Amino acid sequence: MKVFYLSSSAFSDNQINLLHHFPKEYEITYGVIIPSKNSNYSEKELAEYCNQYHIKLVPFPLKYRFRDPRLLHTYYKIIKTVKKVNPDVIFVANFDQLYLNILLLLLDKKRTIIAMHDVVNHSKTAFNRLTTLGKKVLINRFEKFLTYSQPQAKILKEIFNKKEVYCIPLPLIGFGELPEVKKKEGITFLFFGNILHYKGLDLLLEAVSHLGNKYHNFRLLIAGRCPNWEQQYEPLILNKNQVSAQIGFIENHQIPSYFAEADYIVLPYRDTTQSGPLMIAYNYNVPILASNASGFNEFFESGTSGYMFDLNKPNDLDRLLEEAILRDPNDYLNLKKKQAEYTNAHFSMSKLVQSYQHMFDDVAEQGSGQKIKYETSQG
Repeated sequence: MKVFYLSSSAFSDNQINLLHHFPKEYEITYGVIIPSKNSNYSEKELAEYCNQYHIKLVPFPLKYRFRDPRLLHTYYKIIKTVKKVNPDVIFVANFDQLYLNILLLLLDKKRTIIAMHDVVNHSKTAFNRLTTLGKKVLINRFEKFLTYSQPQAKILKEIFNKKEVYCIPLPLIGFGELPEVKKKEGITFLFFGNILHYKGLDLLLEAVSHLGNKYHNFRLLIAGRCPNWEQQYEPLILNKNQVSAQIGFIENHQIPSYFAEADYIVLPYRDTTQSGPLMIAYNYNVPILASNASGFNEFFESGTSGYMFDLNKPNDLDRLLEEAILRDPNDYLNLKKKQAEYTNAHFSMSKLVQSYQHMFDDVAEQGSGQKIKYETSQG
């Protein structure tokens, strides 16, 4: 079976932890749109991965920003490339680019799966109207969708009346082995990833400022990109000796070091659908302190994955951080053990790949009108 897997390099962190696990009967062509600036992966990094696992890479480097109409020629080239491959299944990881999404309408909808991380935008999403329109273009045209969480699948089914909606969680996300680092005294909390309003870093900084007056045996480590750091977030840091911030693009090879330093990752999200940092934390066995945003419920077990705070309770994040600071070392080690067992039980790669195979087989069968059967054993 031929599968054309079209995505942006923004999502390559989860794809390079997945694609090489497919058995050889699935011939994957990995088409990757690489932005002109701030790409999570370079073409060289993607080529090294694909060469290692004998996956055909078709890179589409962009010369201009995503919304520049001069990219229409490149976007049309993508459509022509997909059609030339003539795959049994076309898998498109949507990233809300209106010009591209309009041209995607030229694809055969019977063979196309649209993958959506967020069916509805997060709060205060940049270019909200434009990205919402980009989603609607695809939702109105296509019939087959993949979401990565049940709440997003429910939106497609109940609000948009879509019948063929698959739901498969993100894979564990890793960037290589954890290095051995000399742990600093006290507890290290990590906030990792692009800093956006819905992720609630301001809530975390306020809680850290409160606790800094009482405890000196902890620190907060922040790592990620932020377009308005100096104006919006830096002024919230009142105890600068307890907060370290690495603001900017974090190279992939640097990521394991941050998780090696962390005792906990903190996810104080106001709302969420699924979370890349959550899956990185599971991969590296770092306990999680998360909000009770509904999107976490499907992939989080309190007391096992980590612990939760109530967004609607004043100072409840303070409580959660304080409990972590005071936690007995043996209780912490027991938490890590329980999290590792949970991860093994809930994020099996073999089950994940079989779910994708089932989806691809279904769509290929409908697209061709013929019964298709492939082995499900791992290659």
